[in-house]
Amino acid sequence: MKVGFINDLYRSLKQQPFILMESTPSGVNWQNVNKAKRPGMHILSSLQMIAHGSDSVMYFQWRKSRGSAEKFHGAVVDHDNRSDNRVFKEVAKLGEILEKIGKITGSNRQSEVGILYDWENNWALNDAQGFAMETKRYPQTLQEHYRFFWERDIPVDVITKKKDFSRYKLLIAPMLYLASGETLGKLKEYVKNGGTLVMTYLSGLVDENDLVYLGGWPKELQEVFGITPLEIDTYYPKDKNSVTYENKTFVVKDYATVIENRSAAVLGEYLEDFYAHTPAITVHPFGKGKAYFLGARLEAAFHQAFYGNLTEELGIKPPVTVRHGKGVSVQVRRDEAHEYVFVMNFTEEKQPVAFETELKDLLTGETLYGETVLEKYEVKIAERSLSSR
Repeated sequence: MKVGFINDLYRSLKQQPFILMESTPSGVNWQNVNKAKRPGMHILSSLQMIAHGSDSVMYFQWRKSRGSAEKFHGAVVDHDNRSDNRVFKEVAKLGEILEKIGKITGSNRQSEVGILYDWENNWALNDAQGFAMETKRYPQTLQEHYRFFWERDIPVDVITKKKDFSRYKLLIAPMLYLASGETLGKLKEYVKNGGTLVMTYLSGLVDENDLVYLGGWPKELQEVFGITPLEIDTYYPKDKNSVTYENKTFVVKDYATVIENRSAAVLGEYLEDFYAHTPAITVHPFGKGKAYFLGARLEAAFHQAFYGNLTEELGIKPPVTVRHGKGVSVQVRRDEAHEYVFVMNFTEEKQPVAFETELKDLLTGETLYGETVLEKYEVKIAERSLSSR
């Protein structure tokens, strides 16, 4: 999942395929423990890169060096100079696969969901001497929101603040601590024109110069969300609280925002502490769109429930339906004529999958339809004509 997030970030920088310049067919040399890749993992991890938007698989390094720090870093050609060892043969097999799927080159991914990632925001958060130094975890928090969509095969663009927000039905902007007036204006226009925006705790606190907004939360955000955040409560690991949402309770972790409600509908409330029975989750119509505010960092089960409701309401679905269990990922690229479907088993076990539409296997030429079984680390790559949808 984390690698998928990173790949979608790189692809979204220019909204086009990217080039993978360095990968290793086996172990690296810079971890505390430099474990060899298991048989099949190199092909799986390489094809995951292709599935999320890479147009290449290149290597560091071609041949292992005799000396210096990287002499034991993985390479296509080992010190034994043999072409019949496991690693070399797996690289050769991957090359054969890439040759068969060459038509995918240049195709892209289409997403109705955008997650906003801002490097300057990350730097400012890391530098902020407040809250909790070890639990900010900005990139990891974005990945926690991303997980819901990855597990359900829904494409996501991980975009910067410079991109056009209007192309997305749903825009998610967690922990947008640093936000310029320009960014706030873009978010306001996005919702006003019909977009659905999700923001969270620790958002809208400083401008592009890392200077705090005086006079309270920025007016643009107050108008869009219909609330005013008053305080941020930072939790010790032992602290406990919960939030209600749709008659269920979800555990609060790390951060909770004390909210003054102005005109929003309250979807969830805190159950404990001095802000018990005050808003924790809100929604506010603004213009043609809606703005959701998640005042607390909540457990993964909340994301499943919350984004499950949002995607159903907005009609956001996977581009191709393949039924499968946990640990299998389905990712889709497309060009003007075809969709290219990658079905990847990231587990150590065989996994049943079921194709609900007919697809052509690009590696064997066979038709994929109905139930089949993926072996450990197996990848199936198929295509479907857009005219047959």
